[in-house]
Amino acid sequence: MNPIAQAALAKARHPTPAPVFSTETAPRRKPIPVLVVVGPINHFMRLQARAEAIDTVRSLRATLNGPDGLARVIESLKRTAEGRPASHIAGYLDVIQMLESTKDT
Repeated sequence: MNPIAQAALAKARHPTPAPVFSTETAPRRKPIPVLVVVGPINHFMRLQARAEAIDTVRSLRATLNGPDGLARVIESLKRTAEGRPASHIAGYLDVIQMLESTKDT
């Protein structure tokens, strides 16, 4: 038997245990940002950001159907809008408000 086959057979006979991770060392997610619109609003950029946010929601359609899906999609939109210009934040907030209004119904 060649050396590669022997090594594979030895590894199969004696598998190494999976590493154990504690929850203490698990990376913690950053808190959900609070979006505030500060500064002038460019209407075209707002519409563009709104279209981007709608595309993001469409791409996360499977997440929406899951447990606590709406909250996860809204969190994703907030994280995406964080640090962008005021016009982009306003566009994302428009979509977030639409999603939150559907949550009540």
